[in-house]
Amino acid sequence: MNSFQENSCPKCHYAKMKTWDELTAEQQMLAERLPGSAEYTQTERKKHRFCERCWFEDKEFEGMLT
Repeated sequence: MNSFQENSCPKCHYAKMKTWDELTAEQQMLAERLPGSAEYTQTERKKHRFCERCWFEDKEFEGMLT
């Protein structure tokens, strides 16, 4: 898999998924209201990536950090 495919959203194919730190304050506020916020703690969700187009939350990304 090439770098573009690894960074693109699997749902809408938007070019770049963002980590929590890459999101703006407004985007973080929106991400906090996604359904995943009930399943994961805020600390866990900061390890995920988010699509700023369709707001897909990539939960598998946290495994890539270790």
